[in-house]
Amino acid sequence: MNIFVNKNITIFGLGKSGLAAAKRLVSVGAKVFATDAKPAEKFDVGTIEELRSLGVKIELGCHSFKTLDGTDLIVVSPGIHLDIPVLIEAQKRNIPIISEIELAYQFLTKPIIAVTGTNGKTTTTTLIGEFLKAAGKKIAVGGNIGKPLIAIDDTDLDYIVAEISSYQLETIKDFKPWISLILNIQPDHLERHGSMSEYIKQKARIFLNQTGDDYLIYNLDDPQVVEMVKSAKSQQIPFSKSQAVIITLRPEEIKIPGKHNLDNALAAAQAAYLCGVERQTVAEVLKSFPGVEHRIEFTANINGIEFYNDSKATNPDSTLVALDTFPGQGIILILGGKDKGTELTTLAEAVKDKVKFVILIGEATERFKQALEKTGFKNIKLADSLPQAVQTSFNLGQPGDVILLSPACASFDMFANYEERGRVFKKEVEKLIIKLYICENQK
Repeated sequence: MNIFVNKNITIFGLGKSGLAAAKRLVSVGAKVFATDAKPAEKFDVGTIEELRSLGVKIELGCHSFKTLDGTDLIVVSPGIHLDIPVLIEAQKRNIPIISEIELAYQFLTKPIIAVTGTNGKTTTTTLIGEFLKAAGKKIAVGGNIGKPLIAIDDTDLDYIVAEISSYQLETIKDFKPWISLILNIQPDHLERHGSMSEYIKQKARIFLNQTGDDYLIYNLDDPQVVEMVKSAKSQQIPFSKSQAVIITLRPEEIKIPGKHNLDNALAAAQAAYLCGVERQTVAEVLKSFPGVEHRIEFTANINGIEFYNDSKATNPDSTLVALDTFPGQGIILILGGKDKGTELTTLAEAVKDKVKFVILIGEATERFKQALEKTGFKNIKLADSLPQAVQTSFNLGQPGDVILLSPACASFDMFANYEERGRVFKKEVEKLIIKLYICENQK
């Protein structure tokens, strides 16, 4: 039964998930109103025209209270804060507010494998997909990466693998994965959730609706995760670095770099085994899987200097992991972006011990500079842009050094998202290669 036909539904946010939600709802006969605070000039004209041709009413440049008139349901995109005035008013009027993943759940019929945690979500989600594909399963990977869940047609699929953020979990009602994974919990998104306890509460919603027929894979080595899963009703399957034997490989045989990726591999393997994937298949994938774009991604070696794109590192803990990936090497670190208000002491101390130079960019520059100087670290350079930071880093580098973009910040002060930031970094490295090639051939 189509529960959305002739319903008046307002979508807040016309990013990737909002656009997909609008199109799906129109296709099932809903009356859709879409609102986005960004002005019209920030949107592709063709996209807006397409929505209007479908009958979607659109408001750009604000979220006005008229969006609530006659509304039966509100669908919020992940980037929309629930404490904006219009949504506070919607709650007063008892208008249901759900996330795009909750909307998608009303359409999906195949088992969902949902991955959350502070760090490692993208790698783990991608790995699970690779394991299942290697075993001949028909899958789609979506959620916070790839397609929005609402854009997935699972008619011919065996499984859906989804990366799920705390933002998306805030407004679920019935969303229930068959397998949920919690990788780790570290301070992040505190500017939105307000406290660690609230952040953990939102993450725990991934298993809120699970029953004894479902599975929860969790990190036994993370005390906060161990504590949070105590209330789960699903069957619990822990993973730990002490259980590395379950993937039938030595850690050094795993192609993706970094000790943290052993955790990701163990978590992904447990999910794959529940889906009937053989251990040998898991091992073969791990020996060849290079990792995901923007996560400690090798970019180039120029005159003995290695460049790594870790734009996905949007919090200090991710950057700490990246620093541990290059022990004994000279690291020139590009830090900064939109500040999330997280504690910087631990990162600053690690930088003092492991980094030769820091190049600071973005809105967070001054706070990061103060935190670094408080430790006595003085090798700090400021850059007005990422291209300038790349050039400055290269000028400082020597053979054997690593130039690492691992910002420990969100990207929204200078870029649309971390993917754009990573692509700009790689493009600037490519320009360095071209420039050096031209210079060599002019000699």
